[in-house]
Amino acid sequence: MSKQTDYTPEEWKTISAAPVMAGLLVTVSDFSGPIGTAKEAFAVVRGVIDAAAGTSNELIKAVAEGVKAQGGRPDMPDLPNDRAAVRTTLIDGCKRALAIVSQKSPAEAEEYKQWLTSLAQKTAEASKEGGFLGIGGVQISDDEKAAVSELSSALSAKA
Repeated sequence: MSKQTDYTPEEWKTISAAPVMAGLLVTVSDFSGPIGTAKEAFAVVRGVIDAAAGTSNELIKAVAEGVKAQGGRPDMPDLPNDRAAVRTTLIDGCKRALAIVSQKSPAEAEEYKQWLTSLAQKTAEASKEGGFLGIGGVQISDDEKAAVSELSSALSAKA
């Protein structure tokens, strides 16, 4: 099992930002209004923090504890202004993080990948999309489903 000291500071920054990037990918895929966006942000941070208590994977625990210590705001890369470019940046960041983990700790890579995908899914499930004042709408929009699927596919692709 790897730990923070097994990675360079830049690698750790990438690994630590990826869980929040996975959730943010869903959020930017289909804006849910201010309340929905807040629910989605809370869902990803809650998912990260809950992981610290619910896994035996030392890498995930260390990342989750770091995100918790930073108040749910890890050091994130600069994001472009264009929505499509933001999506690409977020997916690429998650792919880079997985590649680093795969290289330095192959035994932890699959669980880390599943964790990132599950955080995107939890974010998608956090708030209804569409409707009015909580009436109508769908639990997960097509755009959010597409974002989760795109992330899952990108992380499963061989580098």
